[in-house]
Amino acid sequence: MAETTDQIASSRRTELGAGVWVLLMLGVLTFGEFLVGVIAPPWGSALLIVAAFKSVFVITYYMHIGRLFKENKGGH
Repeated sequence: MAETTDQIASSRRTELGAGVWVLLMLGVLTFGEFLVGVIAPPWGSALLIVAAFKSVFVITYYMHIGRLFKENKGGH
């Protein structure tokens, strides 16, 4: 069954909202990494863990890897 225009618009708003939250979270984590790097440089391993955590969100929300594994419903 085809999606209605309202369902598509709602889906886009939801995806945009999730993207904005991820952007804000990445900004906060990056600022925190900067502060830790300036204040306590020996904590490099902790910064690597945070960077790996951030990379998962970038891959998931901005590179849209999940779409590769979803069934193609729209024909595009």
